Amino acid sequence: MYLEKISSLPKKFIKKLEDVDNLNIYLVQDYNVKLLNSIVDFSVNIFGEASLDQWGIVPQIRRGNVFLLKEDIKNKVMGIGILMRDWDDADKAYLFDFAISEEYQGLGVGFQFLKGIIENLIDQNFLRMNLTVDVDNEGAIHLYKDKLGFKNIAREEDEFGKDEHRYVMELDFEDFKKKFQAK
Repeated sequence: MYLEKISSLPKKFIKKLEDVDNLNIYLVQDYNVKLLNSIVDFSVNIFGEASLDQWGIVPQIRRGNVFLLKEDIKNKVMGIGILMRDWDDADKAYLFDFAISEEYQGLGVGFQFLKGIIENLIDQNFLRMNLTVDVDNEGAIHLYKDKLGFKNIAREEDEFGKDEHRYVMELDFEDFKKKFQAK
């Protein structure tokens, strides 16, 4: 789970997290085997067998947006956000994967990480963002809906198999800018 030699790879510094030492957000723009293994290892620890492998991560880096929350002193991945452009609506990004290391959960780090990602998407001229979330994942729903302003727009039944229901949520970036502009 350590990022060795990541400093030699093309990446874009997005922002430093507030009130949390040594956590920075990066947009990954290239990779090496160690970085891929670090991303895959982190993803497997969070998502288990449902995680992306290196064959899924590489196209996301090349064609989507892969954001890392990196602890710089230990050179360690502490969070991941993977997005892609919506096929039917080029102004909309879809949050494919989002996770924070267990040691940082419940501390507001996920909020800051996703807020930083959204601000970068706005800079990239996206207008909206969609995601799906397990209907029983109260913590994630609270983050998306209550803290960031996502709205439930649909409920997909049996999305990933029997009894695997998901909410489809959307955030209009104009609403986001109004909510956070003065902050």
